[in-house]
Amino acid sequence: MEPLADGVYQTLLIDLVLAAVLLALFAYAGRLSRGVRGVAAWGVMYFLYTLGTAMLDVIGPLLAHGGHLRFAVQVVNAGVLLACVALAGLAGAVIGFVQQRPLRASERALLPAAALISLAAWLGWGSRDAQTVALTIVELAAFALMIRHLLALRQPPERLPARLMLACCAGLGLLYGSVLPGWWQGRFGFSDSWVNVDVSLWFMLNFCMLMLASFRAAEGLRRSAMTDPLTGALNRRGIEDALLLARDRRQASPDAAIHFDIDHFKDINDRHGHAIGDEVLRRLAEVVRAQLRADDLFERFGGDEFTILLHGDASRGAAEVARRIHAAVKAQALHGAAAPGEVTISIGVHVEPGASVEALMRGADAALYRAKQQGRDRIVASSGLGSD
Repeated sequence: MEPLADGVYQTLLIDLVLAAVLLALFAYAGRLSRGVRGVAAWGVMYFLYTLGTAMLDVIGPLLAHGGHLRFAVQVVNAGVLLACVALAGLAGAVIGFVQQRPLRASERALLPAAALISLAAWLGWGSRDAQTVALTIVELAAFALMIRHLLALRQPPERLPARLMLACCAGLGLLYGSVLPGWWQGRFGFSDSWVNVDVSLWFMLNFCMLMLASFRAAEGLRRSAMTDPLTGALNRRGIEDALLLARDRRQASPDAAIHFDIDHFKDINDRHGHAIGDEVLRRLAEVVRAQLRADDLFERFGGDEFTILLHGDASRGAAEVARRIHAAVKAQALHGAAAPGEVTISIGVHVEPGASVEALMRGADAALYRAKQQGRDRIVASSGLGSD
């Protein structure tokens, strides 16, 4: 093994320092985007990948040049093993980030599979070139997986950085794949320009990943400002923002409102305590949300009161939606101390196409008031033409 030229050595050393800085940045971004998968993992895996390639391209050749050949071979082998595992981890970080779910068993198997490829080259051939080919194979597979999952990020503002990451992955794949033909012909190595392009593409890849992490962090903060932290339902600000967005997109305005609250909720709090009362509200929201479409607007109006705004086909079937919600809530044991049917709700429904949101909500609130007057645990519906 021959040491690299001074310029290449310095470039790779600076790259390792930058990887340490990026590790800190991704750890910070991971804290800001709490609950977003893949952000901190990317930083850790990129640092390990850079450390592994430094062991292969810098530390190993320097040790060999100093006469420590046997130790140098072990460092190179360990570096390639580390880099292969880290590359699989980078692919897993992208999958976790895009899908926002735990990795499946087949995806978790990427790390041991990458390690096995490196170990096969280590134990089977033992040469630096064989190890580098093994690393290249893992790199190409990892980039292909990243590209496949990054294609799912199609909506702004994530679309642009995701497409830049796609281009970087493709460029790195072409760059690393270009060395394989030379290896089969007994010519293996890379030039100063090769290293500069490599480092530049990785820098762009990391920059775009940081952009995506910042977008997700900002989205999380925006959602927390727009939603009720206990139930996940929209708050007043969230409802107003959703209605403005729908107006900007020229979507249909709501034509129906459903307003409901929990019957004798104060008694539940008095009997079981506020912690149980909060659990009832949280599970109630889950039950209700399961009966709604993705574009229905669900708001915690205050205390134990909730409002649903419907448009299109759903507004014409608002009474049926209310019946499904009423039945689903009554069938559930909404906390450990309550049997099914102990927690009930009263519901007011108002349908009036063309009416303002304020008029819909006033109509639904008046219908809810009548439901309470009639004995609670029931649905009262009205329309702009009069009560049903």
